[in-house]
Amino acid sequence: MFDREINKIFLEWKNRKKRKPLVIRGARQVGKTSAVNLFAGGSFKTYIYINLEQEDNLALFFRMNPVHELVQAIQLKFNKKIIAGATLIFIDEIQNSSIAMNQLRYFHEEMPDLHVAAAGSLLEVKMKSEGFSFPVGRVEYCYMHPVTFEEYLSAMKETEALHYINSIKPEKKIPSEIHNTLMKKYQEYLLVGGMPEAVAKYAETKSLIDIDPVYESILTGFKDDVLKYASMAKAKYIQYLVEHASKYIGLPVKYENFGGSNFRSREMSEAFDVLEKAMVISRVYASASNQLPIVNNLKKSPKLLYLDTGLVNYQAGLRTEIMNIKDINAVYHGQLSEQITGQTLLSRAIRKNINLSYWYREQKGSISEIDYLISCHNRLIPVEVKSGKSGTLRSLLNFIDESRNNFAVRIYSGVLGIEKIRTPNKKQFALFSIPFYLLHRIEQLLDGVL
Repeated sequence: MFDREINKIFLEWKNRKKRKPLVIRGARQVGKTSAVNLFAGGSFKTYIYINLEQEDNLALFFRMNPVHELVQAIQLKFNKKIIAGATLIFIDEIQNSSIAMNQLRYFHEEMPDLHVAAAGSLLEVKMKSEGFSFPVGRVEYCYMHPVTFEEYLSAMKETEALHYINSIKPEKKIPSEIHNTLMKKYQEYLLVGGMPEAVAKYAETKSLIDIDPVYESILTGFKDDVLKYASMAKAKYIQYLVEHASKYIGLPVKYENFGGSNFRSREMSEAFDVLEKAMVISRVYASASNQLPIVNNLKKSPKLLYLDTGLVNYQAGLRTEIMNIKDINAVYHGQLSEQITGQTLLSRAIRKNINLSYWYREQKGSISEIDYLISCHNRLIPVEVKSGKSGTLRSLLNFIDESRNNFAVRIYSGVLGIEKIRTPNKKQFALFSIPFYLLHRIEQLLDGVL
């Protein structure tokens, strides 16, 4: 397996004197267990992996025991000496035991020097359906997302490309040959997607056909998981959403009759809630804000994002289109470029779970819309995912005219650069154009220009 960005979070947590049990959240198959296994192997003398999908492991948490008794039972079961500072205990699929979840508070209170981590794919869903939660203030969280382009290059052992990308400064002029090469590598990343097992398989075989069973297995797993928590929303609605969500990425969501179904708004809204809690989908909410804080309009239809572009490609059959096109913004009517941009922006949030917003304004019979709004350096930054000349960015120009902002970002297939532009109302602003292959570095690049 290959290194993930979250490993930096793990190391910081390990070395921090004041720490709490670490709970790793994320959708199934985003690599939580693999990342912890890799981290543990290089950072601890002793590693104890407890999978609560196994009955004999679940028996350790049959009832609430004093922490010292639980630790002793774990030592005996795994025949490993537990030493504070040198041992990591990782409780996987912790959503299967409310007792194990509650037990974390006592690790924090009674054995704070012991490294304890936990993970589960359906934590939020389980907590909602069964009415329990992690002990407030006794645990800390981090969030895992699909593989970013940077992580993908690492998995492919593209060390030179990775080094070059990480060395780029905002003012750097990227030669066209290098730009074209990096865009080809990014298109390959779009084709493969960001699910770790698919990335690892492609790194091994370089065959797109070989990753099809991986994605089919992941989708089947999503549907099977639904059956465990069908009380929250009937299984057929959630399974329908898993099967059809990829067709509607980047589009406003109408719950009533979603995807051509005859399902009612309430039924589909509940299905959306379940899959969002499972981190399989995300909703991007509309906002009319032109300065911080971002205030969402919950009455306006949110846009839909899926977990991963690879799943979208597999379900929607987009591979041929991606292979044969030069401008990513043109694929799937621009929906795929919105998907990968949103997916990458979400991946920035490792320390907390976030919702994305888009700008929407309806005025005097016209509609203005910008794909994303982000906060950086205490400024509200509009992010447009669009190719073409700057003068064609009508909604972006409207936003600049209506706000106190003088800076905007465009994500596209072109080269890196900053240009000074005037709106039709003669207001000047800076448009920072970022190619897709640098999207994962958006924060570092903005640091250099704001």
